[in-house]
Amino acid sequence: MSVPGVTGGGRPPVVRALTLDGMFSAAARRHPDAVVVREGRRVLSYGRAEERAARLASALVRHGLQLGDPVVVHCADHRQSVVAQLAVLKAGGVCVPVPRDVRGAAGPRVSALTGARAVLCGGFAVPLWRHHELVVDLDDAEVWRRVGALEPEPSLPHSGPVDAAYLLAPAAEPTGYLTDHRAWQYHLAARVRAAGPAGLALTATRGPGTPAALSALWWAVAGGGTYVPWRPGLLVAGGPAGSRVAVFSPEEYGRVLKSVRGGAPPFGTAVVLGGACPPELAAHHFDVLPGVRLRAEFAPAGGALPWTARDLSPLPDGGASGVGVGRPLPHVRVWAVDGDGTPLPPGCVGELVASGPAVPFESLRPRFPVLGDEGAEPMRSSWLGLRRANGTVEVTARCAGHRHGTAALSRQAVGAG
Repeated sequence: MSVPGVTGGGRPPVVRALTLDGMFSAAARRHPDAVVVREGRRVLSYGRAEERAARLASALVRHGLQLGDPVVVHCADHRQSVVAQLAVLKAGGVCVPVPRDVRGAAGPRVSALTGARAVLCGGFAVPLWRHHELVVDLDDAEVWRRVGALEPEPSLPHSGPVDAAYLLAPAAEPTGYLTDHRAWQYHLAARVRAAGPAGLALTATRGPGTPAALSALWWAVAGGGTYVPWRPGLLVAGGPAGSRVAVFSPEEYGRVLKSVRGGAPPFGTAVVLGGACPPELAAHHFDVLPGVRLRAEFAPAGGALPWTARDLSPLPDGGASGVGVGRPLPHVRVWAVDGDGTPLPPGCVGELVASGPAVPFESLRPRFPVLGDEGAEPMRSSWLGLRRANGTVEVTARCAGHRHGTAALSRQAVGAG
């Protein structure tokens, strides 16, 4: 099975003019009754999500949402979040996903960073966003009565392949990263080619809106599969184990491995997405789930779209091989720069930067003045590392000022990729 809109048989993958919401619509037309999200006994079908999102998008457009306007999506329910994200994309807006547990000052920070004036959220989050121009309580039955009475806007969808799709604003960083539909399609094509389509995709998350949740959701949609939020003790059903995949941050996966208890493996492929995968985590994986494939995807800018990837494997002595971050993915160029932004030769340590159509195309903070591919400024990673002459990339530590992961990676240089 291939990603809709992606041609196979060659490298790099070729993406036709297809948006994320267009990919979802194609899946909904083919299998309207298939389940896209399963939360316990509660399910959402592709057809139902498509219908509700089209009406909600129509309401947003008629309220004045313009192409490229950012819209905060803050939901506790994954089914609700999928509909809200689709509606924003169909209306030509930019999704600003906010994890469920965001509270207090984090809300105003997201608003100041993104400039969002509209919010789609669950009832629990309405007080946090009450000062915004438009706050839609998706738990309010009256809202859906009014939305349901609307005829879908005939001009929809307003999205385009190179239009912005998501503005990722990690809670730990004062930075936002804009990603377009095309970059997501390149990422999905590379992942499907390397790891296969997801019949059932899982992730460990306390709610929607995290990079891992977004990544797992769209991986499922690319194959017409189902997204299931992981929880300890979850009994996974549906399809062969090999078609079950899981996406976790390194921190999440450490907790997941502690909760796995014997029996059949709950998934066939685990993807560690975000920062560099520590060698101790890889070793723990192969101790607990020796028959499960482990893939590491290094995604520093926003944590959702990887720059590099590699498969990890156990060593005979029980360790794990290759704690580097692998090779750049198609349509990504990675190199190291010094403090002035000057590119460094292979083997020299500096801040890792990247350019290309498969990485975020804009960051809401100052960047290096040096030019990268196609005249675009490179995207900074906030990670120190180097590029080897053979094209592999290694990570050594977080840059100063970033707390997460520094201690674990600064004790030793990362091995060859």
